[in-house]
Amino acid sequence: MSIQGKVLLIVLVPCLVFLLFAGTTLVAFQMRMLRRDFVRDLQTVARIVADNAAAAVVFDDGRAAAELLRSLRTKANVLGAVLVLPDGTVLADYGNPVGQPVAHGDGGVLLRGREGFLVEPVVMDGQTVAWLNLVGDHTQVYSGLSRLVAWLLVGLTAAGAALVGVCLVWMRRVVTDPLARLTGVAQEIADRKDFSIRAREEEGRELGVLTRTFNEVLSRVQSQERAILDSHAKLESILESVHGVVWEADAVTRHTTFVSRQVEPLFRYPFRRWIEDPAFRLEIVHTGDRRRVEETYDKAVADSKGFQIDYRMLGADGRMIWIRENVAVESEDGRASCLRGVALDITEQKRAEEQLERLHRRLMESSRLAGMAEVATGILHNVGNVLNSVSVSVNLVAERLKRQQVGNLQRAVGMLRDRREDLARYLEDDPKGRLLPEYLGTAAGFLVMEHAELLNEIATLNRFVEHLKEIVAMQQAYAKVSGAYEPIDPAELVDDALRINAASFERHQIVVCRDVDPDLPRVIVDRHKALQILINLLGNAKHALDAGRTDGRRLTILIEPYNPEHIAIRVRDNGVGIASENLTRIFQHGFTTKKEGHGFGLHSGANAAREMGGHLTATSDGIGHGAEFVLVLKVAQAGDPRVLSDSHPGHGDSHAPEPLAGGASDDLSHDEPLP
Repeated sequence: MSIQGKVLLIVLVPCLVFLLFAGTTLVAFQMRMLRRDFVRDLQTVARIVADNAAAAVVFDDGRAAAELLRSLRTKANVLGAVLVLPDGTVLADYGNPVGQPVAHGDGGVLLRGREGFLVEPVVMDGQTVAWLNLVGDHTQVYSGLSRLVAWLLVGLTAAGAALVGVCLVWMRRVVTDPLARLTGVAQEIADRKDFSIRAREEEGRELGVLTRTFNEVLSRVQSQERAILDSHAKLESILESVHGVVWEADAVTRHTTFVSRQVEPLFRYPFRRWIEDPAFRLEIVHTGDRRRVEETYDKAVADSKGFQIDYRMLGADGRMIWIRENVAVESEDGRASCLRGVALDITEQKRAEEQLERLHRRLMESSRLAGMAEVATGILHNVGNVLNSVSVSVNLVAERLKRQQVGNLQRAVGMLRDRREDLARYLEDDPKGRLLPEYLGTAAGFLVMEHAELLNEIATLNRFVEHLKEIVAMQQAYAKVSGAYEPIDPAELVDDALRINAASFERHQIVVCRDVDPDLPRVIVDRHKALQILINLLGNAKHALDAGRTDGRRLTILIEPYNPEHIAIRVRDNGVGIASENLTRIFQHGFTTKKEGHGFGLHSGANAAREMGGHLTATSDGIGHGAEFVLVLKVAQAGDPRVLSDSHPGHGDSHAPEPLAGGASDDLSHDEPLP
């Protein structure tokens, strides 16, 4: 129904109801009044006739009584009358009385249908001498009333219709027409989908507010539509710039409901297949990853929790494409309903990671070789220091031998040999002969003294040679156990590193202070890697002391608990120190502050410490304040799977190998050269 019809209905129905109510009320009221007047009029007529008929009844004058009753013909509503004597005899009658005459009554009117029946006593001298039966008809009164009501209703209806018409015209002008125009504008906007259309502002407070509000809503909708279009354009631009695919799928059926256009150039499959075929997306997942992908999606849907996963997919051209998906799960009433994700192409990244892994392995090998070279350099450096001392001792012995007066002694012996026949006279009488005994005594004393000094130098040479054999034997022992983990006393590791660098520290006048907790547990390490780290730290400390101080060079090594599962070996020096900006860089590959450094030592040492379950850190108060390096190693635990059994050759003894007692052939073997 149109708004005009609704307004007409709203106006007309109340009017009709009001008219009906008013007419009904008026008719009911008039009927009641007419009935009351009819009863009152009938009683009055009956009383008058009864009073006038008393004499005729007393004298038994039937003609007079009949004349009296016929006078009732002037009353249109009286149908008939009967005078009944007490014994039931009819004295006179008029018209068409209904029913049998009654000889008693109370003077009340009995209404039956269209008739009213009344019995009025005829009294004479206080005695009832007869009864007047009077019958009246009130339909004539009702017919007049009906005509009145009909005309009244017609008049009211005409007046109401005129009023309704006036109201409708007024309401149409001030209400329905503006609403119809507003409805037309809304329909036009809906048909054309053009929110730039505006409604004409109407007169009146409510309609004016309505049209202004309507136009404001249109303006907001238009601005929001413009913003949505801009956002949509930006979103499309972003989606086009993302080197991946944005998608949406049903969480239960896994049917893809949306996928961005980047999916076609990336995988080379027709775009429609992703939307039309629910199982297509899973079909092109690499068979080696399919089960893992399905399990990951099932778990995410069950937990209503997002996830990230990397897996491989196959393109239409046979290419294997690495995908990294970031998936969000949308839930309704506690159950997953929708999956939304971004699939990024990380194929190049995976290739770069593989290349990086290969480079890392090469770098680790280079670092390992560099570390081995570092250890070998330290070994050779210390061997060189010892050999320098050996060379000094040998030169000293040679100089002593050169300075000996062996020729003079030989000439003295020749002189005695030439005079052996008269040796006594020669020694007593000859001036040269008398000097020979004193000379021989002096030469003997000198030879005894030089013999002692040469024996001392030979002992020193022997100690140097033994030191060389210890260094070589230690290097051989550590080289044999490289790559094997074993429990070892941390103090033993420190002592071995110090023993290798002892000659260097002595030559550079470095005082070494060693502080060890006697109750420390063993650590689980690769002996070769741990020694390599310590030798590197001691070498760095030596260089720092050489560069930072000319005297008072002190190197302190502390071994103490770090936490219940680790111990700490602290190498502290009072050397040149480390600048604060370099503390975070010294462990980077290739970084060094030495002119001839390569930047492998600390980097490979930190990596080796992490591989053994520990770490390597450094602290310093700045340039000129020394530095401290802390090597944290893991405490050995029973049943550690990295520890080889005691029966494994070359790995069962956790103590440092004893120096070989034989010659050089015992120290070095042809099949185990130094690195």
